Amino acid sequence: MGLTKQQTTMVMVLLAGALLVVLNQTLLTPALPTIMSHLDVNATTVQWLTSGYSLTEAVIIPLNAFLLGKFSTRKLFIGSLTLFTLGSIFCACAPNFPLLLCGRICQAIATGIAMPTVFALILLIFPRENRGSAMGLVGLVISFAPAVGPSISGVLVDSIGWRMLFVLVAVLASIVVVTSFFALKNFTGFNSVAIDIPSIVLLAAGMISLLYGISISTSSSNPVMPVLLICAGLIVLAFFVRRQLHLDTPILNVRVLAQREFSIATVVIVVLEAVLIGSGVILPIYIQNGLGEPATISGLLMLPGAVCGAAFGLMAGKLFDRAGIRGIAITGACVLIAGVVGYILLSAQSSLLMVCLSYTVACIGLQCLVTPVNTWGLNALSNRSLPHGNAIVSTAEQVGSSLGTAFIVSLTALSTLIVPVTSSTAEQTFAGCHIAFCGLLGLALVIGFIIVCFMRDKPVHTASSEHIDTPGIDREWLVADMMNTSSDVLNESSTVGDAIAIMQRSETGGLPIVKDDGIVVGFISDGDILKRLAFHSTWRDDDDNGYRLLFETEGLHKRLETMSNMKALDLATKDVVSVDASASAECTFKMLAEQRLKKVPVLREGVYVGTLSRLNVIKALQLPLL
Repeated sequence: MGLTKQQTTMVMVLLAGALLVVLNQTLLTPALPTIMSHLDVNATTVQWLTSGYSLTEAVIIPLNAFLLGKFSTRKLFIGSLTLFTLGSIFCACAPNFPLLLCGRICQAIATGIAMPTVFALILLIFPRENRGSAMGLVGLVISFAPAVGPSISGVLVDSIGWRMLFVLVAVLASIVVVTSFFALKNFTGFNSVAIDIPSIVLLAAGMISLLYGISISTSSSNPVMPVLLICAGLIVLAFFVRRQLHLDTPILNVRVLAQREFSIATVVIVVLEAVLIGSGVILPIYIQNGLGEPATISGLLMLPGAVCGAAFGLMAGKLFDRAGIRGIAITGACVLIAGVVGYILLSAQSSLLMVCLSYTVACIGLQCLVTPVNTWGLNALSNRSLPHGNAIVSTAEQVGSSLGTAFIVSLTALSTLIVPVTSSTAEQTFAGCHIAFCGLLGLALVIGFIIVCFMRDKPVHTASSEHIDTPGIDREWLVADMMNTSSDVLNESSTVGDAIAIMQRSETGGLPIVKDDGIVVGFISDGDILKRLAFHSTWRDDDDNGYRLLFETEGLHKRLETMSNMKALDLATKDVVSVDASASAECTFKMLAEQRLKKVPVLREGVYVGTLSRLNVIKALQLPLL
């Protein structure tokens, strides 16, 4: 990809760090039954090692914009991996469950910082034309690590013990940290973003209260307490959402949830993550404590599902591009339900092949849904809203993981409703897991219901349709018929260097500057940039001659460097000429010609929806000529 030796080394170090922290998320799953036995805790308690991990990430992820603006990427990566190492050592030495959980939370904080930093560094290292391939490498790491994690963990737990898992991880993380000191180059330049502490407190308090209420809902001696905790959590989260709506720079822009398709997709993703992580936690407990198999077997039984799921997930993404959401989503939901029904049919005498087959089918269904549903939801957002949508989805995935794990595992405490307390441990474990499997089936049916009732492909009109509303034939041409709705834009904090990079990539001559609320506040053109480069001057007060024009003597390279670091808004035209999407095309042609404009922003009800350039007009004029 045209990288130097130093850059190649940096990429290898970054991918090693990413592989390690992602692997750690699933590495512990087969060890949970052993930890339950060694530390004398039940399933509803041990699940906090998984749900608490996801919950911590959900709180840390929204802080990344602030952290990238506050610290250099080198400091963030090395610091996060150092914290990860210390957390791993703490886990390995923990004499009891609370201290083990503390170490696990340290790991989660480090993961929540490290992964976005890796993405940022990869984007900075690779040239723009190779970034797609670069992100593919990161995606491969993220997909590969969870697939092999349970299998590796199972073998290690049976051979060297669960504590040695953390020792091994700590050693590997230490190697990455030491290598990073020599290999990583320091990157700065991210815009400084203020952090809203009350928002973080509300998010953390609401999620902890809700999660803890769900986790004790089936085991608490006081049935009122879980209800109070769940209600308190929902109320606090409502205050969090309300605060985001009133902040100029929210840590999570919840306004994007007003878009119907995106909000539906987000709900489905939350439930999908609940089923995915819930299955990964409850099956090892069933296999080891119910069937009496070692951790190695439980890890190996989950490997085919992870591998097949990843393969079918890739195919599902391609099918979505060709055929839309509804067909692939309904198919995926049916496959998922079939796999979870297989869980329900498992008994204390079931064969390992049946367990493996059920999990594999469920994973295929899950992965056939994740990518298409996520893409369908994000496609409903405008380009300027995509970063906010991605942040919401990333947080929703962690929320689904933590809440789903707590809900599913808490159901195991209801085993006393099926078998007496005097029954054997294996019988109690199987009864609890069977109830949890029923809970997974309920979540899978919820997913199917939402898909069938609410997910639709947008109607596509073909040339053979009888009622095509063709502009120029059935009605007057409008700006909306010609505008480009996927054009690039800048935000208020973008630099002139950002504008130049986008102009080079998209071969455009001008870019609107748009606020988060969709209001256009400026427009920077290639002419503005050329004027700044060609005629760089200042005014100075002179006692004898009044104000005198001074021409700068610095070279072109220095002027370019200075200009690139300027805010684009400082160089842009503030009095922006725009057109309405419903305006007449003929009137707009006249305006573009008379004012000699090459490109203008298009608004609908005062909010930016696209751009109109002379090239857009020429392309649109081809339709009536065919």
